[in-house]
Amino acid sequence: MVAMPSERVLDWAADSVGAGATVVSVESLHGGYSPWLLRIEYEGGPGEVVLRALVAGRMVMPAQLATGAAALQVAEEHGLSAPRSLARDLDGHAAGAPATLETVVPGTSASPATVSPERLRTAGAAIAKVHKIRLEPQPDLPLRIRSLQGPAQLDEHALARRWAALYDAASDSGKSDVIGALCALTGWSVARARQVLGSTYSTPLLQRADDTLRAIPIPEGETVFVHADLWAGNMVWNGDTDVTLIDWKDAGVGQAGVDLGHLRMKMALQYGVDAATQVRDGWRQEMGREATDLPYWDVVAAVHTHTELNDQNCEPGFDADGNKISYTEVTERRNAFLRDALDQLDSETTRRQHLVVNTP
Repeated sequence: MVAMPSERVLDWAADSVGAGATVVSVESLHGGYSPWLLRIEYEGGPGEVVLRALVAGRMVMPAQLATGAAALQVAEEHGLSAPRSLARDLDGHAAGAPATLETVVPGTSASPATVSPERLRTAGAAIAKVHKIRLEPQPDLPLRIRSLQGPAQLDEHALARRWAALYDAASDSGKSDVIGALCALTGWSVARARQVLGSTYSTPLLQRADDTLRAIPIPEGETVFVHADLWAGNMVWNGDTDVTLIDWKDAGVGQAGVDLGHLRMKMALQYGVDAATQVRDGWRQEMGREATDLPYWDVVAAVHTHTELNDQNCEPGFDADGNKISYTEVTERRNAFLRDALDQLDSETTRRQHLVVNTP
C-alpha cells in the first residue's frame, strides 16, 4: 500500500519554501509512506526538502510529528548536527493535515559491510552531544524509559511474549478473555491480538531478562535530551567522522542509557560485540565520564526486540571480512549481548543488595 500526501499538503510545502515554488517530484523515503523527499523548483533554483505528514493508512501519529518538530527546535538551539525545521502545521489548519517540513541532510545512511572503530566511536560521541543537554519532560518531549517507546508507551515485544504465555496456558474457554484483556490494554483489534498471540514465543534467556527488569526499579539518574530511535538508518554519514542524526519523531527526555544501550545493541548485532565497546568509548570520551547503569540499559534494549530476528525486523549483520551473516547468527549475537549484560546486572544488583544489608 502506498499513501501519498494530498495536493493541499504539497501546495503548503511549496508555499512554505517560497513564492512561486512548485513541487516537481515526490519520493517516499519509507516504503511508500511518510516522510517524503520533495524536489521543488522556485526562484532560487531547484531544491529538496523532507516532508512529514499524517496520511490515511499510515501509523504515524500527530504526537510524533509534534515531537519531531520540538526535537529539531532543541537541536537547532544547541547546535546539534541534525536537520533544520523549515515549517510546521501541527494542527493541519493550513496544510489540510498535520505536517512538517525540514532540510535534507546530504550523505548516506547505508550500512557498510565493514566498519571502522573510528566510525563507531564517532557515533557514540554524536549521541553524547545530545546527552549533554539537560531537560525535564514536557508535553511534546515526554519521558522515555526505552527507545522506540511510542505514544502508547507499551513494551510491545516483551509484552507480547508475556501475553502469549498467558494465552497458551489458558483453557479453551478462557482464551477469548485473554484476547479481550489484551485488546483493552493495547487498543489492538481482535484480529491483531490473535495474530500476535498465535505467532509469539519466548526463550529462557528472554524470560530471564524480562523477569529481571520487572523485579528491579529503573535506576535513578539525570534526565537529558534523548533521540530514542538511534540505529544505522537514522545516522547520515559523510566519511567516518561526520555524522548527522535524523528522524527525531520518537525523541524525548530520559536517561542517557536509553540511547546508549540501544545504539550499542544495534551495532553489536550488525558488527559483533566489540562494536558496542567502541560506541561506549566514543560516548565516554565526548562526555568525559563513564556511562552509568549501562548493563541495565543494555538489557532494556535487547529485551525490546523480536524473539527471532530476520530481514523484516532487523538490519543485516556482517562478519569481520564484510560478508553477510545469517539471521540465526544475528540472533545469537543479540543473545550473547543480552547474556553478558544480564550477568553484569545480576552481579551489580547482588553487590548493591549486599551493601544495603551490611550498612550500619
